[in-house]
Amino acid sequence: MPTALARRIAARARSDQQLVRWARFLALVFVVAGSLDIVSTNAALAAGHIEGNPLVESLQSSLGPWWALPKTLFHVGLACLILWIPSRRMLKTAALVNLGYVAIVLHNFYTTGWTL
Repeated sequence: MPTALARRIAARARSDQQLVRWARFLALVFVVAGSLDIVSTNAALAAGHIEGNPLVESLQSSLGPWWALPKTLFHVGLACLILWIPSRRMLKTAALVNLGYVAIVLHNFYTTGWTL
């Protein structure tokens, strides 16, 4: 997509206050779900489970306890993207990704024996 077109789409989307409110909500959920994913992953690893994502496993083996920093920065970066381009398509995609993350977090907590 040409840069000028992307800028126009982003500016138009940011002028719609309803889209901006949804973008704020979904960006916040994305960062919180990412943080809970880190907590639940650490809990699952402490319970003897293994990391299923090869990229995250590589980060864990190379960075040790600092593996969460690039993961957190990734989530914050995507949250900024959601806020920068709060188009309907972006919000639908963010909502689906958030649902996936919530499912992963619930699964991680479930496998460690944690209950809500």
